[in-house]
Amino acid sequence: MTAPPVAAGFDMGGTNIRVLPLRVDGTIGDTIKMDRPAEPEAMIDAIVDLTARVGDVEDAPVTSVGVGCAGLVDADGMVRTSPNIPTLVRFPLKQRLEERLGLPVAVDNDATTATWAEARLGAARGVDDVAFVALGTGIGTGFVVGGVLHHGAGFVAGESGHMVIEHDGIPCVCGRRGCWERYASGTAFGRLAREAAEAGRADSLVARAGGDPSSVTSEHAAELIAAGDPAALAILDELGYWSAVGIANLVNVLDPGVVVIGGGVADIGQVLVDAIERAYRQVMVDVDLRDPLPFALSHFGGRSGAIGAALLAAGS
Repeated sequence: MTAPPVAAGFDMGGTNIRVLPLRVDGTIGDTIKMDRPAEPEAMIDAIVDLTARVGDVEDAPVTSVGVGCAGLVDADGMVRTSPNIPTLVRFPLKQRLEERLGLPVAVDNDATTATWAEARLGAARGVDDVAFVALGTGIGTGFVVGGVLHHGAGFVAGESGHMVIEHDGIPCVCGRRGCWERYASGTAFGRLAREAAEAGRADSLVARAGGDPSSVTSEHAAELIAAGDPAALAILDELGYWSAVGIANLVNVLDPGVVVIGGGVADIGQVLVDAIERAYRQVMVDVDLRDPLPFALSHFGGRSGAIGAALLAAGS
């Protein structure tokens, strides 16, 4: 191997494991993806194999490995629980990987690793106080405070999707009601679209879904948002409102210098960020007396989690 060493960054999701190399010059190589095995030890085998593949493709030694994983990950790299990977219960992922690889390993929550990618190399580069909001199946968040990635006393800060924003609201999978992610996630986006279709406010979406309002999905709405459809844009405004309600709460507590919007819903693009920013100005207290708060679209999109994991592993 002749190239300088690389760090391998993994994103371990509900269906896939993805890895990419972070080079010493800060450039990022191509993503390699494979189906995620069901059992923890098989996941370890897959990460070991993919690490070797990264070294082969890059013609370089891999000197550290980082993993971003959804769920509660403690300071020792133990995955306490993962909503997307039910077999990971109090599993010592960092310890097992270091035993197998013989390399330094960093394991963290995937929204937290994505936050670090955006803060160090992406949309929030150069900003010391950052809030990252991942609108996916649920909502994950991460924070940089004073230039330092914020983990909290128990290393599990950022579970903001379960912040209650509507008392006695929609039931959540966590067992409570009115959690933010029931109103502003990808799941919520689909619900808002179906409700508009069933109420007769989105005939264009019904037509896109083959005439059945109950079959309307967030993908149908996203397609029509891109086409400038008025009914779809009205749904986007509603999603933007609920997103802004939660973000305003985060801003009141943390006062970030920038809010970065990521997650699968962010694939809609800048029009989503614009909708959130408009709504934020309506719901935020004393907004005209505060310094302007920029909102930015994630620079790295779905690669943020793996890139941030590699950065943490490399100590960058």
